[in-house]
Amino acid sequence: MKTSGRQVLLILNTILTVIGCFYYGTLHSQTCSGPTVKPTISIFTKSTAICPGSLVIFIATATNCGANPTYQWKINGIKTGNNSDTFRTSQINNGDVVSCTLTTDPAFACASPNKVSSYGIVMTVSASQAPSMTISASANDICPGTLVTFNSTTESTSTYLSFQWMLNQKEVSNKPYYATNSLEDGDEIYCILVDSGGCSTDPVNSNIISIIVKKLPLITLTPSDTSVAAGSMVQLKAVISGNLLSYSWEPSSGLSNASSLSPVTTALFSPIDYFFNAQTMDGCSVSRKISIHIFHDIIMPNAFTPNGDSHNDIFKIPANTNLQLSEFSIFDRNGNRVFTTSDIGKGWDGNLNGKKQVAGVYVYVIRGSDSKGKIISKGSFILVR
Repeated sequence: MKTSGRQVLLILNTILTVIGCFYYGTLHSQTCSGPTVKPTISIFTKSTAICPGSLVIFIATATNCGANPTYQWKINGIKTGNNSDTFRTSQINNGDVVSCTLTTDPAFACASPNKVSSYGIVMTVSASQAPSMTISASANDICPGTLVTFNSTTESTSTYLSFQWMLNQKEVSNKPYYATNSLEDGDEIYCILVDSGGCSTDPVNSNIISIIVKKLPLITLTPSDTSVAAGSMVQLKAVISGNLLSYSWEPSSGLSNASSLSPVTTALFSPIDYFFNAQTMDGCSVSRKISIHIFHDIIMPNAFTPNGDSHNDIFKIPANTNLQLSEFSIFDRNGNRVFTTSDIGKGWDGNLNGKKQVAGVYVYVIRGSDSKGKIISKGSFILVR
C-alpha cells in the first residue's frame, strides 16, 4: 500500500512523542528524584491558507510529558476536538486561531510546569470556494470503435490549471479534454485537476464515467481474399453468429441477390472488393470485406532449344511484359523444381546444377501482380534437344 507524505508525517510525529514523553515518564516515579524538566508542545499544519470547507489536519509534537499526556485542542480559546496529538476539522473560519494545551502524565513528577500551551496558528480562509470539476462524455453506451470525447467543466478555479486524464488508473492525456475510439467494455475514465493559482493546490478528482461497449456478432466471409481466372463467377458467403437487424452486399450490381447471405457474382474480368454491411439489433454498424483478384494470362513460348546457337536458347518471360514478378518457377514431369527466380529478366537455360536436362515437357508457374491486381499464370512447354 502506498504511503502518502501526510501519513509519514503522522507516523514520525507519533514516534517522536512516544520517545520524548515515554523517556522521562517511565524513568521517574511520582516522586521526582532528579532535576525537573519543562514540557514543550508545538503544532503544525500543511497550509494556513485554505478554501472554505477544506479539511485541515493539525499535528502536535510534545516532549517531557510522560507516557500518557493529555491534549486539549482549542479554536479561538474554545475547547474542541478529542484527546489526541492530531486534530482534524473542516469548520475553520477566516482569522480563527488554533492552539493546543498539553497536560503531562500525572505519574511523571519531574515535569514543571505540568501544563503548557502551544503558540496559536492563525488561519486564512479565502473568500472563493474550493475548486471543483465534473466531466461528461459524448456517449458512454457505445458500439465498438466509436469515437468518444470527454470534456471537463471546472468551478471556482483560477487560470492556472493542469489536467490529468486517467483511463483505468493509467495516465492518457493532460489536455482539458480527452478523445479516443479504442474504449473497451468496463473502462473507467476520470480526471485529476490541480489549480496552482487557487485557494487550494490539493488535487481534485472528478466524477468517474464507466463505459459500456456493445458486443458485435461474429461474421465470417468466404472466400477470403482470393484470385480467380478472368470470366469466373464466385459465390460469396457470410456466416453469422448472433442476431442482425439487416444486412446487404455492396456493390449490389453484378450480384445475383445483394440481400442474400450467399449471392453469386456475374463473370468477373477485373479485381473488385465486396463489402458485407450489417446493422445489429442494438444499433451498431459492422462491415466486412472480400477482395477478389483476377488472374491475367501471359503469352509464353511453347518450346525452346537450348543448343547454344544464340537463338531461342533461354526460356523466359517475354520482354515488355507488364508484371511485378514475385516468382517464376519451372518443374519437370516428376514435379521437381529445376529453376526459380524473382528477376523478370532471367530465364532457364535447360540446365540444373550445370547438367543438361532431358528433352520433354516441362511446367512453368508465374506469380506476380500488375496495375489490375494479382497474376498467376501456369502452363507447359517443350524442351527440344
